Amino acid sequence: MLNKMSLAALCMMLLAGCQEPPQLQEAAPLAVSSLTVDQPVTSQFRTFKGQVEAAENTPLAFRVEGELQRVLVKSGQQVKKGELLAELDADKFQQQRNDAQVQFQLAGKQLQRGRELFERKMISKAELDELSANHKLATVNFNSAKRRLGYTRLVAPFDGVIADVPKESFEAVSPGETVVSLYQDDLLYINIAVSDNVLAMINPQQVNRSYQPMARFGIESQTYPVTYREHTGELEPQSQTYRMWFEMPQRESAILPGTSVSLRVDMAEAGLSTLQGYQLPMTAIEAGRETGQFFVWKLDGNQVQKVEVGIGQLNNDGAIVSSGVSEGDHVVTSSLRKLREGMEVSLLSKPAEEAQAE
Repeated sequence: MLNKMSLAALCMMLLAGCQEPPQLQEAAPLAVSSLTVDQPVTSQFRTFKGQVEAAENTPLAFRVEGELQRVLVKSGQQVKKGELLAELDADKFQQQRNDAQVQFQLAGKQLQRGRELFERKMISKAELDELSANHKLATVNFNSAKRRLGYTRLVAPFDGVIADVPKESFEAVSPGETVVSLYQDDLLYINIAVSDNVLAMINPQQVNRSYQPMARFGIESQTYPVTYREHTGELEPQSQTYRMWFEMPQRESAILPGTSVSLRVDMAEAGLSTLQGYQLPMTAIEAGRETGQFFVWKLDGNQVQKVEVGIGQLNNDGAIVSSGVSEGDHVVTSSLRKLREGMEVSLLSKPAEEAQAE
């Protein structure tokens, strides 16, 4: 019985030895999407938010004190150059002018009489000099009184629109106190805030003065070309930004001060950026463990290599890669976290955008 069992076990072992060993099935290469690095960027658009300001918004005030007799304009009213805007009670200044005129006329007559007497040797040279000095003083006082009387009338220094009228008739005003604000209605200014990085890009030798950014106002879709005007050189302490102004002619349906503005600027065309690089989508870029460290996976045949890159700028289309890639390189745009150095991959036939969506 024992011999039969041993013989059966031996036969089973022989049969097992004759069987082929199990084969290990190789894993299929990881299917990925890719793109070819295109030509370097030729335009670098940035959008700045701003606000419309009144062009040449000028506060107007009287040069003398007094009581407002009447204010002839109101906010939003169009006026012409030289048009009367407001008047002070001029009675006091009219009386001062009349008194000065009388003194001027009297001093003139006295000087004429003194010259005749001097020719007859009836008065001394010193007495004639005193009469001449009195006449000069009376002349100065008379001219000053006439100017002060003229200062009781406030007129428009240019064609424009009344922005604000903070004073009303019969109110007392002091010299230099704003009575009316006037702005030009044929121009409008656009005020935007820019960082010190943008301001540092301005190089007078490289800036394209003929370039005009495009402005869009409020919720409108229409855009308008605007022209650079000026910028500040002092940092605003609260916002930590600088101010830059652009201007454009006012359109037929006027754009009012305070309207929001989106200003789209091609930084390269304007000569405000020396940044060079290649536009890549964010799906092609992998962040490293260290701050500011970024990588792409380049295709070398059917294998991948991890390459560190420099990011020059982020924008709505992804990032501008300033170093690490060249035109014509093939980079992976999907499954970046699954890749390993030297790993073999296969390319999806679908476009990268469709593969990513799936």
